[in-house]
Amino acid sequence: MLLVINLLSSFEIFEEYRLFFTRLPFPRRAQRAASATVATGAISLGYATAALASPAGTPADAADLPAQGPETAQTAELTVAPISADTEASWGGAEIPEVEVTPLWEQPKQIAKARRLASDPEVVATAAVHLRADASLKADSLTIVPEGAELGTDADAVTQGKFTRVYTEDGLTGFIATRLLDDYVVEAVETAATASTSSSSSASTSSAAVSGSYASIVSAALSQVGSAYAYASATPGAFDCSGLVSWAYAQVGISVPHSSSAIRAAGTVISSADAQPGDIIWSPGHVSIYLGNGQQVEAVGPGSGVQQTSIWQSSPVFLRY
Repeated sequence: MLLVINLLSSFEIFEEYRLFFTRLPFPRRAQRAASATVATGAISLGYATAALASPAGTPADAADLPAQGPETAQTAELTVAPISADTEASWGGAEIPEVEVTPLWEQPKQIAKARRLASDPEVVATAAVHLRADASLKADSLTIVPEGAELGTDADAVTQGKFTRVYTEDGLTGFIATRLLDDYVVEAVETAATASTSSSSSASTSSAAVSGSYASIVSAALSQVGSAYAYASATPGAFDCSGLVSWAYAQVGISVPHSSSAIRAAGTVISSADAQPGDIIWSPGHVSIYLGNGQQVEAVGPGSGVQQTSIWQSSPVFLRY
């Protein structure tokens, strides 16, 4: 409404100026230009007035617009489908694949070790017996060891319960009931008891001849106390158990095998009562030299070397060469 009023006012002013310029003594062309200038200014003035009266962005008839109520938020209905698990679905973490472990007796290094130890056998099977994969009667049988089979052992025989770990010349590592190996020792002791009379008589006749030699054997063995332990070695400064015995006897010209089982087979069994310094003490997998008074000199094992010790074997067998 205000805009219309302003436009009318501008038109009235335009008319007054137009009439004024028409009365002036100017040429018609100048009069028309002046009238146009006035008209333009009047119209411009009218629009400016209208712009000031009606700010931008406000509709002139805003009051006539119907009032709007508060906005109402409309949300679509959400439908969730039920989830059903497959009866065959497996829950939990990923399955860990089974790792195959090569058994001890199939490992190349262990096979080489078994053959090396069996080449210097320490025990003999007294009957055909299963070589078990573990120290149990329920363990798998790796093979059947025939009666009289010579087997290797560790420097210090490893026993687990009633079983002893042994090695075969085929490269197998397994366990055999210790009693079957001990039976051989018991038999040897019984043989010593039955043969004690003949052995003692033969020993007495030659005692004078061998006493000097045996003293030299003892001296030679004691001279190596402190030497290192080295498997299959019979050199001053480094010995295994049978290597020390064979070397000490070699110093007096007596040939003794470099193998505890071979020493046991070739020696003459004597009773502990008839034993004298220089005789050999045998037990499954081990030999030493008797010093008398419950003492011996032996190559104990890795890390210990050659030492003078008390007789610790439970059922020692005394041998004479």
